[in-house]
Amino acid sequence: MNTALHSMISLVAIVGPTGCGKTELGQQIARQFNGVIISADSRQVYREMDIGTNKVGRVGCWRGETARWLDEVAQLLIDTVTAGERFTTSDWLTEARRLVRKIVSANQRPIIVGGTGLYVSALLDNYSLPNQAAANLTADYLVLRPVVERARLYEIANRRIEANFDRLVEETSKLITSGVSGDWLKRIGLEYRFATEYLEQPTDKKRVIQKLCFAEHAYIRRQDTWWRHHQPVNDVGNLETAIWLVSGFFGR
Repeated sequence: MNTALHSMISLVAIVGPTGCGKTELGQQIARQFNGVIISADSRQVYREMDIGTNKVGRVGCWRGETARWLDEVAQLLIDTVTAGERFTTSDWLTEARRLVRKIVSANQRPIIVGGTGLYVSALLDNYSLPNQAAANLTADYLVLRPVVERARLYEIANRRIEANFDRLVEETSKLITSGVSGDWLKRIGLEYRFATEYLEQPTDKKRVIQKLCFAEHAYIRRQDTWWRHHQPVNDVGNLETAIWLVSGFFGR
C-alpha cells in the first residue's frame, strides 16, 4: 500500500490569463520538484485542435496516459477527447482526481496548470458534481499566478492571432471536413468561432482578425476576474519567487 495516498495531498496550481506564461512556469516548477502537469484547459482536451488552443510539447505517453512532453516534464489531460464530443466540468474533475492519485502513487507531485478557472476551483474546493465516478479528493494547495501587465497580454494575443490565423482556418476546415459540426466549433468559442464563421461567409480577413483580437482581450479580462472571487492567489513576478513559495509549501 502506498501510504502517500492516505495523507493530505499537496497541490500546486498555476493559473492566470492567456499569454501570462503559465505553461513555462509549470514546466520549471515540475522540473524542480519532480512534478507532472495536469492541464486545466477546457479546449486542450480535444484532439486535432492544436493551433486554436496553443498546445505545445511532444506527443507521447506517461505511465499509459496520453501526454505532451515538455523536455522531461509530462503534461496530462491534453488530447484525450475526440473533437465534437461532449466533455463537461464533471468529466474533467473525475479525470483530474484520478490522475492526481496516480501521480502521487508514482511518488511525483501533481502540478495543475491552466486558464479554465472553473476547473481549477472545482478541484481545489473539492466540488461535488453529478455523475462522478471518482471519489472526492481533499488537498492542501498553493495557487501561483505569473504577473504580466494587461497591455502586454493584449500584445502577445494580437501577435499570436495575426501569425496563426491562416493555420487556424486550415485546421478548422479540416475539422469540419472530418465531420465536426460547425455549430459545435462555434460553441467552443474564440478562435474556432471566428474561423468557422470566416469559412461559412468569407469577409475581410483583417477585420476578422481585429474582432478576434478584441474577443481575446475580453477573455483575458474574464480570466483575471475569476481569481478575484475564488481561491487566494500568490502573484509571482519571477521564477525565483515561485520556487521559494513552492519550496516553503512543500516544506523543503
